[in-house]
Amino acid sequence: MKLTRKLAIGMAAALLTQGGRAAPVNFMDVATSPKGSTNSDMFRDVGRVCGEASYLRQRQTSGSVENLDLLLSNQVSLAFVQLDVLKARDQIEHDPRAKDVRVLLPLNFDEIHLIARPAKKDFLGRVKGVTRFSDLKGKKLGAWGGSVITARVAQAKSKLNFNVMPYKTREETLAALAAGKVDAVLAVVGQPADWVKALNPAQNVLIPLDLPQGTLSGFYRPATLRYPGFSDVPTYSVQRILATRNFTDAQRRAVLLRYQKCAFSKLSVLQQTPGMHPKWTEVTFKEQDWPLFK
Repeated sequence: MKLTRKLAIGMAAALLTQGGRAAPVNFMDVATSPKGSTNSDMFRDVGRVCGEASYLRQRQTSGSVENLDLLLSNQVSLAFVQLDVLKARDQIEHDPRAKDVRVLLPLNFDEIHLIARPAKKDFLGRVKGVTRFSDLKGKKLGAWGGSVITARVAQAKSKLNFNVMPYKTREETLAALAAGKVDAVLAVVGQPADWVKALNPAQNVLIPLDLPQGTLSGFYRPATLRYPGFSDVPTYSVQRILATRNFTDAQRRAVLLRYQKCAFSKLSVLQQTPGMHPKWTEVTFKEQDWPLFK
């Protein structure tokens, strides 16, 4: 029986010819974040303009910590990771496997979002609640994924005595805030984040990360949160990277290098094509503080 044209194309796409022999393509999994996240959307966007993305399969996760764990344990070949999460694994946890990580694509900076319930005044006119980061002393701060690491870094750098409360998901963390189990939430996400835009200003407020200049330095940089319906507040941001390992397999390296080269060459397309994630406009592919995959 003759193969249909569709089936023949499908089989051809699943094979590579090397030295006259057909060899199976090595598909590689990429750890992103839940659907609708900045990571997931940017991975989708590169796939629209780069053919090598056909060899990459998305694996949705809870975020940077899980992504890095999957990358280091050889469960995925690429992972979207906050730079502070990778540095913490290397410099604080002293995980030797971190030295083998390489930056395939240095991407955008994601902003630190601090979210609290609106403060209230008691019968004496005293403000009750969290109106800024420095109000967290003695209180509970909820976070999930890579944001837990960022919360702990901010805690150590600020020397404020508050409790970081880790949760598994964004939904659990926000539910804890609504129920009064935590006093505020810290989330590292690229703005504008759809779920932040969907928050009710009558029930949630964005609060400033009021750290003295130089408290968060190095790979953190000052930023401002701007969302319709909320007041603009100062904060900090940290770079997100698409990380891989320093593979030696020639075929795998070739696919990754072509993907990297294509993304580098198509930056203007990613920045100017309608429907691409707005964070592409901030990407330069130049800022990084970790070895590049070459």
